[in-house]
Amino acid sequence: MKPRPVMLTFSCHPQDVAVLREASGPQGPVFQAVGSLVEVAHLAATRRPAAVFLGAGDDTLGHLDVIRTIHAVRSDLPVIVIGDHDSLELERRARQQTLFYYLVHPVEREEVEAVLRDALRHAGS
Repeated sequence: MKPRPVMLTFSCHPQDVAVLREASGPQGPVFQAVGSLVEVAHLAATRRPAAVFLGAGDDTLGHLDVIRTIHAVRSDLPVIVIGDHDSLELERRARQQTLFYYLVHPVEREEVEAVLRDALRHAGS
């Protein structure tokens, strides 16, 4: 049996993670919560996650800096940012980092399903 792909989550709203899990279904990827940006970078370099979901807001714009590190070691790894709120400045800053996709809290199941499909296809799962 093929192992389920792992997707890392950092600093995401619990409601958004619940939608990610629900949209992926019982046989979908495993969502692993990560405790720090250093751990995100470490796991991206040493494991083969299928994607990274990164929460960011006005007070956590520094989270976006880890994307450069992730892409330095895994240029093919999809990074999806979930913005805390609808903000053109936040989205602009996030998109400067070469994102796979940008979502806004609260995430919607239909959009998440499409993003998950694309991320898994991109990861070759």
